[in-house]
Amino acid sequence: MSMELFPRTFFVELARRRAAAASQAPGSRAVQLSGQTLPGFERRPWQRGDRRRQVDWRATARSGRTMVRRMEHERGGFLHLVLDRSASQTPGSGDRDVAQRRLALALAWLALEQGARVRIHAGMETTALFSGWSRRAAVIPFLRGLAPPEGADALPTLAPRPASGSRLHVLSDPWLGDAFRDTWARRARGFRRRAWTSLILPEEIEPPRERMQLREVESEEQLQVDLSRDYAAFRRAWDLLTRSRRLSLQQAGFHPRDLLCRAADSDAAALLRRAATHAVL
Repeated sequence: MSMELFPRTFFVELARRRAAAASQAPGSRAVQLSGQTLPGFERRPWQRGDRRRQVDWRATARSGRTMVRRMEHERGGFLHLVLDRSASQTPGSGDRDVAQRRLALALAWLALEQGARVRIHAGMETTALFSGWSRRAAVIPFLRGLAPPEGADALPTLAPRPASGSRLHVLSDPWLGDAFRDTWARRARGFRRRAWTSLILPEEIEPPRERMQLREVESEEQLQVDLSRDYAAFRRAWDLLTRSRRLSLQQAGFHPRDLLCRAADSDAAALLRRAATHAVL
């Protein structure tokens, strides 16, 4: 990549996002934890203000004092980040690929600061586990070293039973196929929270109003497109596709979000601001 993937402005804005999140969630702060203890498994003595539903009665009987399970926000849990690395990530430019890597780093970085474990899945063969506050920097070379997107949608292998409190976040383009979505819908059932962020390029929303010869990046099919005659028809088709995609993801149990990806060489900080505005971060 010719541009700097993670410029200084990116980390400055990431620090702002972390501070903003901490100020909005009293009692949650970044701590240097190993990330090995998952929410739902760790117990602690009862404190004033704890709810009855938090009490672990078996642990209470064994210890002789009232024990409760730690809530998820106290440890961060386990985040699975899935990166769609199919060829449609880069239809004509590398903007979406860059945005996906930057957003993945932001999500992983913030989760690790909260003591979470993070597993990043990037295609069939590429996966890595990061655990603990001190492992934040290790995510950077992993994301820098990803192979360019190519081929069709690939489904990475996940553990059949996610750990208690696990979260799933998929970062893809808006052209997801039914098989890709439906397979993830089946796999996502064991996750506590499920998010799906579609990364949108400006030219997908506002393509040129002229005759174009395009190539379908996954099938290599040549396409003749002429929007000069009826641009309004394209807008209706795009809006219908967007609504259909969001509805299908909601029915599959995901929280769908769309995020615009602008010029890759100057949008590092602005991407994070947009992500925060649209509740992606």
